[in-house]
Amino acid sequence: MTHIIYSQQQLQLKSIARLKQIYSEIACTAEVSDKRCKDAWISAIVNYQASKIQKLTLAAPDNQALAQAELDHFIADQAQAIALEPLTIVEISFDHHEYYAGNQLVASISHDDNHLTQRWVVMVEWH
Repeated sequence: MTHIIYSQQQLQLKSIARLKQIYSEIACTAEVSDKRCKDAWISAIVNYQASKIQKLTLAAPDNQALAQAELDHFIADQAQAIALEPLTIVEISFDHHEYYAGNQLVASISHDDNHLTQRWVVMVEWH
């Protein structure tokens, strides 16, 4: 069963009689220190709601976090599968490097002064 979550500001606008009713409706179990004091009822309700929200947050799985963890695990597995050996970087010149996995060329990065929009060129070898 779900209940409305009341803010402290909303509760301030209620009468003591209405606060007692809300306390009952949400099955609040927080202790009311002084049953004649409006602030005591508000404090009990707010603290009870906060404890319920915290329990719900801890109990409910965060789907985004689970999906991210699954994706991270998948990427790590894929990286391990395709990069069994470290890449070797060969500097051909200051603005031209080649990347090798074992003896196989994986990528080439070079600088092109003649090209106005993309000065760095990355070529990936697919086999």
